[in-house]
Amino acid sequence: MPFLNLSAKIFAAGVVLFASAISTAAQNSAATPEAPEKDPSAAKLAAQHEQIVDERMRVHVFRLRPGDDLLESLRAYAHAQHLHAAVVLTAAGSLTQAAIRYANQPNATLSTGHFEIVSLVGTLEDGGEHLHLSLGAENGTMIGGHLMPGCKIYTTGEIVLGELPDVRFARELDKQGSGWEELKIYSAAPFK
Repeated sequence: MPFLNLSAKIFAAGVVLFASAISTAAQNSAATPEAPEKDPSAAKLAAQHEQIVDERMRVHVFRLRPGDDLLESLRAYAHAQHLHAAVVLTAAGSLTQAAIRYANQPNATLSTGHFEIVSLVGTLEDGGEHLHLSLGAENGTMIGGHLMPGCKIYTTGEIVLGELPDVRFARELDKQGSGWEELKIYSAAPFK
């Protein structure tokens, strides 16, 4: 039993030292920190940032059927529902044909086979979109890039869009930046 008493005393001493170290660290972190240096890139990003604050979002859920074109169906849905500003919340399904424009390439690459939709992300409105697609191929490799017309649904395409109230998306030429038509955000009339 003397061994157990010694072990208990050593354990208790360790607990006291640990508690003391935590208390010291807490006191040090409570001290007033020095003001961080201003990051010029953060200020530039903040100047380009547009914030959307709203408590509501209308959610659209729909399913695509075998043979449907993924992009053309999204465009048709946005037009039929008069979507002014939507984001892809999630998507799942499969394709038998994929048309993707890879990074910094002028044209789409067409691939055939069986692909799982791993992710679909981007913005969408009646008359425009910027959507990226990631696919898992039959052998487990991944491909992804800019979604183009020609992606044909195999079994299903389950799409969930979030429509943003009080917002309107537009695509306008970015003359000082990319030189491409880029997303521009405007206020819009609220949902009724």
